[in-house]
Amino acid sequence: MRTTSGMWVAVALAAAGCGGGGGGVKETSPPLPINLTVYINDARVSLSPDTVGAGQVVFIITNQASRAQTLTLLPAGTPAAQAVASTGSISPQGTAQMKVELSTPGDYSLTSTTAVQPATLHIGPLRPSGSNDLLQP
Repeated sequence: MRTTSGMWVAVALAAAGCGGGGGGVKETSPPLPINLTVYINDARVSLSPDTVGAGQVVFIITNQASRAQTLTLLPAGTPAAQAVASTGSISPQGTAQMKVELSTPGDYSLTSTTAVQPATLHIGPLRPSGSNDLLQP
């Protein structure tokens, strides 16, 4: 059987393409989002859990108050003009969702449009990477 130099070139090129990741460092995935539940009634805003690590947070909100509410997230002790995120109006008995990337550790306040007691959220250090979690996006 006779081989040609063109065949050898094709074999060499195919072999060079195998495993061609460049040998670089594998980047890790960001932390998986964490869901927090928020309950608003006529007296206060409740939050569970109230302490999580930094990363993406998804607030799942239910308004059980007698009036429509708007929920605002802001760093503790700052004016409402410096809000991190805010929902639209949530009707009584309605629900809403708010996704926020919280990368700065510290305390945050969840306030509503009416004068009810706000909830406090404590953000700790960055949560671990989601790289090794199976069946996750």
